[in-house]
Amino acid sequence: MGVIKGIEHVGITVPSIEAAERFFQQAFGAKTLYALIEKGGKSQEGDEMYDKNGLEPGTRIIAMRMMRIADGANVELFEVEGGHGATADAPSHMGIHHFALYVDDLEEAAARFRDAGGTMREGPIELGGKEKGPGNRCWFGVAPWGMQVEFIHLPSPIALDDQASSGPRWLPG
Repeated sequence: MGVIKGIEHVGITVPSIEAAERFFQQAFGAKTLYALIEKGGKSQEGDEMYDKNGLEPGTRIIAMRMMRIADGANVELFEVEGGHGATADAPSHMGIHHFALYVDDLEEAAARFRDAGGTMREGPIELGGKEKGPGNRCWFGVAPWGMQVEFIHLPSPIALDDQASSGPRWLPG
């Protein structure tokens, strides 16, 4: 299918690497693959990295972890010192809007999320529009630092605009 194979990882800036790592392990069964930067070790400095990855001058990445969640994309966690946010697209800006995890059981996923310290928003939500179908639902939760996580379950087909040219929506096997 060409050059692009799929999402390899999602990068998320968090306020505490230790707390976020524990949360991802407890809430999602994530496994820590490796630490790219350890606290107290050599950090990535914004003054050196701005042109390479957008890390703002005056900030520094003090910890990074690469984690794996089940059979989907990896998650790369960043802890940054020195401010969070003159630009929305820099590693020094806190978080991402949300990411979604496909689950077989929304209630079970929500319970595990709550047990790890997250809170669930109102839900589950019956999906509508092109995602409407028997059993197609989602439910949003909020991680302890405020980032949203969507749990989604799609047992019924989705009406794609042009499946002939786009192919089917990817779902975990």
